[in-house]
Amino acid sequence: MTALEFDKSQPIKRTGGPAPRSGSFRPRTVCVVDTDTGFSEMSTRLAGLGYTIIDGRNGLPDGEFWAVIISSAVDPDLELAKDCAKKHHTVLVAEEPTFELRLAAARAGVEAVIWPPIEMVELGGWLGDFHDREEPVYEILIIDDDELAGHAHALALEQAGLRAHVITDPTKAVDTLDELNPDLVLLDMHMPGVNGIEIAKIIRQEHHHLTLPILFLSSERDETRQQEARQVGGDDFISKPVDGQTLARLVKIRANRARKLKQIAERDGLTGLLDHVRFKERLNAELIRSQRSGTPLSLCLIDIDHFKRVNDTHGHQAGDRVIQTLAHSLTGALRRSDVIGRYGGEEFAVILLDTELDAAATVINRIREAFSLLDFHAGEAAFSCTMSAGIAAAHKSDTTEAIIGRADDALYAAKHQGRDRVECEEEPKRPSVLKSGTRHAS
Repeated sequence: MTALEFDKSQPIKRTGGPAPRSGSFRPRTVCVVDTDTGFSEMSTRLAGLGYTIIDGRNGLPDGEFWAVIISSAVDPDLELAKDCAKKHHTVLVAEEPTFELRLAAARAGVEAVIWPPIEMVELGGWLGDFHDREEPVYEILIIDDDELAGHAHALALEQAGLRAHVITDPTKAVDTLDELNPDLVLLDMHMPGVNGIEIAKIIRQEHHHLTLPILFLSSERDETRQQEARQVGGDDFISKPVDGQTLARLVKIRANRARKLKQIAERDGLTGLLDHVRFKERLNAELIRSQRSGTPLSLCLIDIDHFKRVNDTHGHQAGDRVIQTLAHSLTGALRRSDVIGRYGGEEFAVILLDTELDAAATVINRIREAFSLLDFHAGEAAFSCTMSAGIAAAHKSDTTEAIIGRADDALYAAKHQGRDRVECEEEPKRPSVLKSGTRHAS
């Protein structure tokens, strides 16, 4: 394998999908208002969690940022915090978290109060919670042979903040489901050649679509027919005609409930990421989509180096905090469209959609570098951790097991080459290994 150097100053290029902000994978920026020492320490923590830092030491800059972290050392009266809380998620770092200061923070609209020594899990947890509070975007698939009606319903949903996609040919339903992965299907009951109940049965033939909400949009009044539709997995009937606001409200309620239930069922309890089984199911679906569309996809396997040593030396609770912190780092640094899972124990897996191998390596290496700078605490002891990663790119006619095997081989190579590094699979035409600057294997 040969070394692939990279220029950190260059923007990361990816094809398709949502465009990362400012040429970066980091989707959120945090403004830090603190002393010089506090700013330096907080910047290291935020970078390790995948966030872009804005310097607020000389006052809040112009432009948009996602959250503000303010130290009570520079804002003892919380006047700045009060102003920030009107527009941004605001965290107060309290030198002395007295009841009086907490009460003043609450009255100022501050959402979170933390104090030294700052735990990475605490900080990452708050920032992740702010992320979860953002209005979710739901993808809705409308299947209706009446093009005019379908687009009218789509317009009503989009005006309510949902993303609607219309197909008028029901025979394309399965392919569209695999490509779109919607949160809900709005299905016309009566269509020529095939009816809505039959389409619902076809959708339910695939295991990963068993929990997908299906709402029938129909003027059907026959109770027997409605019962038949529910037996094949129809969640509800919306009677025609229906006004746009009512339609959007019902769809949003169903989609929101379905997503929450899905997250409970599919998420790892410690990190909130996809569990092993669900991640592999998602990888299979994304591979199929990539092969059909011809868009690139990269798979990354990540392992925390010498993790057993962390548990043996500092205890399993400290080990859990390290795992949770890396989960926050990945979530903060990657796009919403990327897929992150806890693959098992101290191992993570990431699907980087619309991403070539070299770009994926650059991104994961930045996360690796930032994570290695974080300090963890267990009692009086402080320690740091590193991670190793292996990356493989999707090939034509690839299988889930094949791409996982290549990424695992690359991860093994990273471990064998000394750990704390990112390795890419060897490609037929050009070996591709990424090393950090002048770092050499030990």
